[in-house]
Amino acid sequence: MSPSRPEPPALTRDRRTLPALTGVRFLAAFYVVLFHGLPWLQQKYALPRAVQTFLGNGYLAVNLFFILSGFILAYTYEGQIEGKTNRLHFWEARFARIYPVYFLSLVLAYWFERGLSFGTRTAVLLMVQAWNPRAPQLSGAWNYPAWTLSVEAFFYLCFPFLLPWMSRKSSRTLFWMMAILVVVCIVVHTPVLGLGDLDRSSLFINIVPLPILRIPEFLLGMVMGLKLLRSEAAELSKGSSLRTYFAALGALVILSLPLGVWVSLVAIPFAILVYELAIGETLLAKLLSTRVMVLLGSASYAVYLLQFPIRSWTRVVFSYLPEKLAPLGVPLTPLFLVLFSILVFKFWEEPCRRAVRSWFAKRKLHAAQVQAAHSTGKEGS
Repeated sequence: MSPSRPEPPALTRDRRTLPALTGVRFLAAFYVVLFHGLPWLQQKYALPRAVQTFLGNGYLAVNLFFILSGFILAYTYEGQIEGKTNRLHFWEARFARIYPVYFLSLVLAYWFERGLSFGTRTAVLLMVQAWNPRAPQLSGAWNYPAWTLSVEAFFYLCFPFLLPWMSRKSSRTLFWMMAILVVVCIVVHTPVLGLGDLDRSSLFINIVPLPILRIPEFLLGMVMGLKLLRSEAAELSKGSSLRTYFAALGALVILSLPLGVWVSLVAIPFAILVYELAIGETLLAKLLSTRVMVLLGSASYAVYLLQFPIRSWTRVVFSYLPEKLAPLGVPLTPLFLVLFSILVFKFWEEPCRRAVRSWFAKRKLHAAQVQAAHSTGKEGS
């Protein structure tokens, strides 16, 4: 921290890390991987109906990602994001964090998506492919899971303006906001996906990826992050282990039952689980905070974004192997994906993040030096 930069308010000092939330990210990312692998599993194995339902609902891990994103950002940046300079600092940090792996995923997927138009590629590169309700086909272009990053980019754009506004609200107001947002997360998704006899998959492509319809989950996470910051130490020490396990069990039950569109009820246990894991007092939180889980969680962003290109490249490579080995490509793909993602995290994601942040810092320093020299020249004249 430079001497000229104002010291952040007391609320932001000594803010502890939330390793359990890093660990749970891997479980969520791998859940999405299993969801995309369900057709192959159904062909090979006679899966119990509950298992098929559970894996078929794997796309709902994205809801958990959005809640987590709002929670962690609010917890991290509360009290230190107001003003143009801090907003720019936030956007630079987010760009450095997400774009290197995002770009790598597009490079790796390019060979398999060579027929895309220039306009489509531009939209994906600019991370706005999910913003246009009149061109819903763009949302899954080039690298399908990347649509969620387009949604996140919209969240990041809004976040520096939303957080100061939320921070000024009373605890009572935040409580009612949280209650309303939970209802919205459940009800809005349910009727949208339950309109008449329309095809659910087409509705998902056409409506659900729009950022404005997914922002309630992000806002819910933000409200809970602020609630955690305002909670007293004594209150946090009372964090109930029963709540944690009931939330985890509730999520598993809801995701395993044939609830149809009302599977959106999973937003309730997801929200509770995020909050309780952040407190970090339970055995589950401690398991998710181990070095292995934190490493896997740190690599989970790459796991999520690289699943399609790695699956495609594995299929290509194994097609050149002897006939007996070729069928092993599909079941080994998750292992390759996780191992490759760890390497990407260590040798691409983190070095690129540091390099981009350093580049932004050098640009600012250079601009400040030029401005100082210009001011000195004016004074001398």
